[in-house]
Amino acid sequence: MSQSNRIDHGRAAELLSGWKRPVLISHAKPDGDAIGSLLAMRALLHARGIQATPLLFEPLPARYEGLAQGQSFAVGDATKAGNVLSFADAAVILDTCSYSQLEPVAEWLKKTTLPKLVIDHHSTRDAITQNLLIDETAAATCLIIYELAQSSGWTIDAAATSSLFVGISTDTGWFRHSNTDVRALHAAGNLLERGVKAYQVYETLYLNDSAGRVRLLSEALKTLQLHCSDQLAMMTLPSDAFSSAGATPADTEDIVNEPLRIASVVVSVLLVEQEDGVVRINFRSKAPEPKGQRPDVDVASIAKEFGGGGHRNAAGARSKEPLNSMQELILVRLESVLDR
Repeated sequence: MSQSNRIDHGRAAELLSGWKRPVLISHAKPDGDAIGSLLAMRALLHARGIQATPLLFEPLPARYEGLAQGQSFAVGDATKAGNVLSFADAAVILDTCSYSQLEPVAEWLKKTTLPKLVIDHHSTRDAITQNLLIDETAAATCLIIYELAQSSGWTIDAAATSSLFVGISTDTGWFRHSNTDVRALHAAGNLLERGVKAYQVYETLYLNDSAGRVRLLSEALKTLQLHCSDQLAMMTLPSDAFSSAGATPADTEDIVNEPLRIASVVVSVLLVEQEDGVVRINFRSKAPEPKGQRPDVDVASIAKEFGGGGHRNAAGARSKEPLNSMQELILVRLESVLDR
């Protein structure tokens, strides 16, 4: 889409303020920025008397139950959540602009005549709507929502404050990824001034894992293979790994980052086989070094070749190819980049 399709904070606020019952939708397998965006937007709109309903395609991941504080989500696809979608007078898509990440409602989004708004910070996008509040330079979608609320003079209550902080902190890897900049830190600092307790958020998110998730991490690490002079790390999780570990698909979040602890590793890939046979591919890469000693790998462009997308250093894709075949295809593709 062209630059002319994009709108500014003022236009986005105008659209949001004109709707009474918007449904809020984010991507499948939601992370902290997705969950934070849904909860923050609901809180911001509710403070303005707007009945916004967040929709998840699967139950809320256990990691974020503390953040939700008992607030309910609609759960399901276009069929199971049909009553929610039929009640809505608009659709707000958060933290994605890709039909492949919105598959459970993709056909509904294509057919519905409801007005739509996308708020996102990814570079990969489909023609979902002409109303795009998109900023690829933002560290998180929650940062865009925070700046929208600030510029529009909206009330940011305690629920919105915590949710916005979760989105910004998780998408920056707790302020250690290369997308951490003054802008993100300034927003986080303001949210702390508003009462967020960073240590409590960290404990809730990262020191509250189930035993099943730790066992699942162990299962993934058992499959760790290093390639391309130890610059590429690959791990796999077959579908039966979840039952043996006592874990759920939501427990895979962040596991792909573990091999990046290895000094030589530039790219880490985790392939997860779902019960329906679809393979989810998670890509991570380290930012290039100032002196150019480390390869600069744009994993978003690689993910796009497999029908996915994302950020330069964090991306994902889905495939119906068998797990072993997909692993080989990814390996061959990354060897062409890292073995130069």
